[in-house]
Amino acid sequence: MNTSEEYANLGSIYVQENNWDLAIENYRKAIILKPNVSWYYYHLAQALSQKKDWEKAIKNYDKAIELDPNFAWSYYNLANALSKLEKWDEVVKAYQNAIRVDVNFSWSYYNLGDALIKLKKWDEAIYNYLYATKLQTELPGIYSKLGDAIEEKHKSSLDGKIKDFYKDIQDIKQYYIDDKSLLLLQQNPDLLVQVADGLTKANQINGAIILYKIALDINQDYLKIFEKLKQVLEKKNQLEREILEVRKEIELKQNSRSYYNLGIALTREKKWNEAVIAYRQGIEIEPDFHWWFYHNIWEAFAREDKLMEILNFFQMFQKANPDSFWSYLNIGEALTCLGKIDEAIPYYQTACYQQTTKKYPSLVSQPWNLEQVQGPNFIIIGVQKGGTTSLFGYLTQHPQIMSPIKKEIDFWSWKFNESINWYLAHFPVIPDGKKILAGEASPSYFNHPDAARRIYQFFPKIKLIILLRNPVVRAISQYYTWRRFNWENRSLEEAIESDLDKLINNPEKVNYWMGEQNYLAKGVYIEFLKEWMSLFPREQLLILKSEDFYADPQAIVQQVLKFLDLPRYELLEYKNYNPGNYSQIDPLMDKKLSNYFQVHNQKLEEYLGIKFNWE
Repeated sequence: MNTSEEYANLGSIYVQENNWDLAIENYRKAIILKPNVSWYYYHLAQALSQKKDWEKAIKNYDKAIELDPNFAWSYYNLANALSKLEKWDEVVKAYQNAIRVDVNFSWSYYNLGDALIKLKKWDEAIYNYLYATKLQTELPGIYSKLGDAIEEKHKSSLDGKIKDFYKDIQDIKQYYIDDKSLLLLQQNPDLLVQVADGLTKANQINGAIILYKIALDINQDYLKIFEKLKQVLEKKNQLEREILEVRKEIELKQNSRSYYNLGIALTREKKWNEAVIAYRQGIEIEPDFHWWFYHNIWEAFAREDKLMEILNFFQMFQKANPDSFWSYLNIGEALTCLGKIDEAIPYYQTACYQQTTKKYPSLVSQPWNLEQVQGPNFIIIGVQKGGTTSLFGYLTQHPQIMSPIKKEIDFWSWKFNESINWYLAHFPVIPDGKKILAGEASPSYFNHPDAARRIYQFFPKIKLIILLRNPVVRAISQYYTWRRFNWENRSLEEAIESDLDKLINNPEKVNYWMGEQNYLAKGVYIEFLKEWMSLFPREQLLILKSEDFYADPQAIVQQVLKFLDLPRYELLEYKNYNPGNYSQIDPLMDKKLSNYFQVHNQKLEEYLGIKFNWE
């Protein structure tokens, strides 16, 4: 018979193998033999969390804490489990206990801030976000969260009036920063300027103005801070001018795009309610459109608690227009954003049925057995702006390749919590015996830290296609695409220099996987390829050079078809599905970027044994 320690060690071995059921079984056996060891309950709770059995995990975290109340990780992970059940008061208490035991762990403050936001406790959230930045300067999204909390505090102030940011410092202190947060900033003047700078880079203009004014009040490096304040005030004026320009455009042509641009401009000013009104007007002008794609619209509706309203609108339009393909996807997206996954799935399936009817009516004439949905046989996993849209467009014209209802589903990266059934609902039913493949193309997978492992868990035999483009050109192309969608309003120089500053000046803090360095980090391909190739055999990956694809798309398509074990198929035309036109960048910037990527590109070539010759 094994001892409790031996069962616990077996549990740890199974954890390393991601075999959660056997890990749970062995930890439970260890507990039976020694019921008073906190460590066993903690690890059992960890394994139960991996199985998303939150109630049982919480029970075991509580027992671990009862036996050892001085282990911070028990409180921290208890809070994480409680947050899955949205028990926000209990979440707050657990994170506070984690901080009591370990006052120097930044993530406890960060996550406590998130929980306090759920309870609309803006002052406490602001303080905890500030303290988190005091401990760790570059937590992901921290300045956006802090800026949003400051905005919400302002919006919910007692008099309900919009305060003028040009007023004196006492007015700013009264309405925007509580005494506890103000004291923290005054005691840490370097933190004050650092946070103001971070808010500026995160486009949280109002919050930046507030903190720069407080910094001026304590007279720290007055001239330098005054210049920063002057620049951020000009940026605020620029945003206000942008809103006026778009409003003038609407007076001339009231189309959906103009209202969408107005919504974007208003969100940059954090005028969320007005933005929602603008987005709604654009949708009403052109309801039969792929609005599901514009994530910023859904973010705005969610923030203002207007998702049900827009869902009702799309449902009414769909009833009046039952053949509207986009309506089903828009309704599916609204339901997904509301967390109503089971209700969303039939809408995706209906859209998939409609699409299949047009391309393969013979398949639809057979019984549409949803249990036969197998998911993808291949995925184009990247890279962004590498030609994935065009390649996917060419492949799906092959008579033996069927596409899902969206080219970019982004399930394995950003939408993994929506459930595998949600993902499969995007794919057509392919009856047994039919030599037809299905595939998708989501370039967000390539540089997402969890995508490779997730795909391998469900589809270990899948074939993966990667297009690698000169990282300098890729970054510039992405920038201009973001500009076209109105997701970026910085100049090219400002955006690139910001990325370079993070990558070069703080290399020890760079996490390429997190994508915080938006444009450039995604081009350090070697960092991502190692993860994919550690899981998938080389014969399941086809790595292509984007420049070869652009030069001779026909030849590359035939290479891909051979990789997929499909017969040749010639298209009459190989058009560019996602063209982008922009001016040549400054030669000095081009040289600077080429120098930065040179060492990474060299490592990539050595690792793959492929010459890319990017210069």
